Amino acid sequence: MKKVVFFTDLKDLHAALENFNIHGFAGKQVPVKLHMGEMKNKYYSQPDFVKLVIDELKKENMEPYLFDTTVAYPGLRHSKLGYQKLAKMHGFTLEKVGCNVVIDDNGIPITVENREFIVARHLVKSTHIFAITHVKGHVATGMGGAIKNFGMGGVTKETKKAIHHGSRPLYQKDACTYCGICAEVCPFNALKVKEDYWKKSMISCFGCGVCVDACATNALTYEDADFQFALACAAKACVQDKNVIYLNELKRIARSCDCDPFAGPIISPDIGYLVADDPVAIDKASLDLIHDVKENVFEKENNISPLKQITFGEDIGLGSSAYTLIDL
Repeated sequence: MKKVVFFTDLKDLHAALENFNIHGFAGKQVPVKLHMGEMKNKYYSQPDFVKLVIDELKKENMEPYLFDTTVAYPGLRHSKLGYQKLAKMHGFTLEKVGCNVVIDDNGIPITVENREFIVARHLVKSTHIFAITHVKGHVATGMGGAIKNFGMGGVTKETKKAIHHGSRPLYQKDACTYCGICAEVCPFNALKVKEDYWKKSMISCFGCGVCVDACATNALTYEDADFQFALACAAKACVQDKNVIYLNELKRIARSCDCDPFAGPIISPDIGYLVADDPVAIDKASLDLIHDVKENVFEKENNISPLKQITFGEDIGLGSSAYTLIDL
């Protein structure tokens, strides 16, 4: 059973970290994997909270720096320079959080489950990593937690695109009943279904795989693989053989991702914080705690189960969903 520590007061952060090998991080340069928010998004982890974490890490004589990768879609975060500008706009600067901000745009190929993932160079070169993850909803995975923080956030644009493109639907006409459920659940209105008519817009299709998951007759399959399976594989490529501590923030839990400028509304009460050294265990604990107050809220809001990424993660050896919750 993996150990997951739960607390509600940030004064207990040190005690939570003491449950894991935080002293082994001493003397290391440590990337702190963090999504620093999209333009107009207001739910991402805030600089004041991040500074408290950075201060705690520095007490352990490590050299932390905030870290993320560029994104595949247009906007400031598409380039290193643009992301640095947005990070500064959101308050992530040396002066405000106490450490530098590093954005990666290239990487090194790592193979997991016979698939190649180009992992950000700074992650590959690091032996010790710390993760700050804001838990929230997501249109393609139901929930975004530690697995998604690395599975999408730890790889390059090329791999991001490949994961999405591989999850686009392939249509099997003979199996289709034209029920229209796939079009109903599509978050991007990329599908049109009428009597004896099915059409996909390649321009609008995000490659989330929600339609494939919803099809009861198997008329839709993936071009390559389930989005959440590929995400778990990519996360494993980022963190395997590394010393990683994960901190999940269960506050301002919105319907959609921190990448979404219009991520609201808030769909769950604030809960607290979790720390673990296993991404599967901490995401399962996060999901269980949220379900305790809002049962199946992510699946209801986003039409897909976040348990899939947890199950896939366990299947490929990313971590374990069996955990013991320690309440400080």
